[in-house]
Amino acid sequence: MKNNEPGDQEEALRKVLKERRVGAALPPRFQEEVWRRIEQAERAPAPIAPSVRAFITHWIGTVLPRPALAASYVAILLAIGVTAGWAQGHQETRRVNNELGERYVRVLDPYQTPRQ
Repeated sequence: MKNNEPGDQEEALRKVLKERRVGAALPPRFQEEVWRRIEQAERAPAPIAPSVRAFITHWIGTVLPRPALAASYVAILLAIGVTAGWAQGHQETRRVNNELGERYVRVLDPYQTPRQ
């Protein structure tokens, strides 16, 4: 059984890399083009933090690529929204009914204090 130690592999890799020669020549004005690109990158403004809309759009594009999964998310969020709206509406209706009851009692007998 051959025992491959890390030192042996590194030496073999170094030997192969030393023997390797690239025969292709660089394009004309290659170095000037590289420095021009570096200068452009340094002059370019720093990227602004992505907006909430961009984040949501990216999330939808990556996490919800399947229509069935997207439809289930929409259905769940819609159910949560309807339930929260119903609960808030029910609470508001109860408050208005109590207030109207107190007003009715005051109209019939202005000296009558409503029960708390």
